[in-house]
Amino acid sequence: MTIYTLFLYIGIVAIVLTATLGVGHSKLKEHPVTHPLQWLIQYFVGSLLIFSGLVKAVDPLGTAYKMKDYFTEFDIQGLPFMDVMHDYALAFSLVMLVLELVLGVSLILGLGQRKTTWTTLLMMLFFTFLTGFNYLTGYTSKSEQVGFLDFANWENFSDGNIRITDCGCFGDFLKLKPIETFIKDIIYTVLAIFLVLNTNKLKELLPRDKKLGPANVRTLVGWGLTIIASWFCLQNFYFNKPMVDFRPFAEGMDLRAAKEECAANTAVVETIYTYKNKETGKEQVVKATELSQFPYLWEEKDAAGENVWESQKDKTQRNMIKEGCTSQIQYFEFPEILDESKYNFLVVGGDLDKADKNAFRQIGEIAAQAEKEGYATRALYYYTHKQTVDEFRHDVNGAYEFHTADDKLLKTIVRANPGLVLMKDGKVVKKWHHKHIPTYAEIAGSYMK
Repeated sequence: MTIYTLFLYIGIVAIVLTATLGVGHSKLKEHPVTHPLQWLIQYFVGSLLIFSGLVKAVDPLGTAYKMKDYFTEFDIQGLPFMDVMHDYALAFSLVMLVLELVLGVSLILGLGQRKTTWTTLLMMLFFTFLTGFNYLTGYTSKSEQVGFLDFANWENFSDGNIRITDCGCFGDFLKLKPIETFIKDIIYTVLAIFLVLNTNKLKELLPRDKKLGPANVRTLVGWGLTIIASWFCLQNFYFNKPMVDFRPFAEGMDLRAAKEECAANTAVVETIYTYKNKETGKEQVVKATELSQFPYLWEEKDAAGENVWESQKDKTQRNMIKEGCTSQIQYFEFPEILDESKYNFLVVGGDLDKADKNAFRQIGEIAAQAEKEGYATRALYYYTHKQTVDEFRHDVNGAYEFHTADDKLLKTIVRANPGLVLMKDGKVVKKWHHKHIPTYAEIAGSYMK
């Protein structure tokens, strides 16, 4: 799916809602005036907020990791308060996801009126700022660490300079290019402004004066939506693993085949150089693939025997022709795991200082029983400070191999610390969150056929 087909589907949903909840409901209630265009935009924005909120709310940690990327990069670029935002990325992400879902439903139901439209606009402005800032980093060099606010040292725009290549707007469900993200958010903002200017025309499905006991029904619905959205988010990371997994390590994935496919999908980048004749001031722009057609650029010499043509490094452009594979599967460098033909267990620990040791001890019991039946267990982690790895293994009875791996890779494999993965012949059979580690008998009886 692309952003264009997604907009098409959301548009169809908005048209159906306009025809039923909008125009249809107005006729039913004998309203004298209808505002179909207003309602179409109301339902379009509401539906899009619900969809984008849901695909991220099934994996709140993924959204938090993406927000950390933004805040870290913006802190490097010198924006104030971003170091503080980095520390509260998870809390910020949860509030954002709940707000997105509640605003979406509120727009569909016509709740909140001015609070809903203004909050929607402010949220859109914030994310337009984030994605616009990220897109404009394409004018700043990575290699020379040119800060965003150092406008005098900006260079020609290059896709390769953009710091964050995927906004995370739709989680792992749909990846967008930075320019697509920025344009999308501009469109969102324009539509949100329209809603603010036409707040009094919002379609309301619940009467304002209806009460349930001493409480207003609309207020109860608003709080109910907030509680449900909050519980849904917590259920997908704090209490359990994401109920829907869009990542490349989802259950049923053939990791060996995916890695081979990723390796074959290489990126294609077009590099364009600019040379300047220091005697005449003339400039020659040439693609890297066509350099052989311009031998004079390095053959022409001046009276001192130096090159007449000088490379203008600040004008070098790198344009992404074909992005290639960006999946984290490309960093899974453990052939002993992928090539294991028998059932085997993969333990993903991440930061061992923050790991649930009781879950590790449960996994130790599983590993001991699995070893008796000829099944191997291996663990991956990326950091430990309070204890050495051997001390940690002894503490949790982890009598199996521990290997270091990239932080982002481990967070992609499973959203738990630790997480347990059952594999066979390079395929992911089943994954478990650290709060739901089963016994070896349960695993063998249900999944090891």
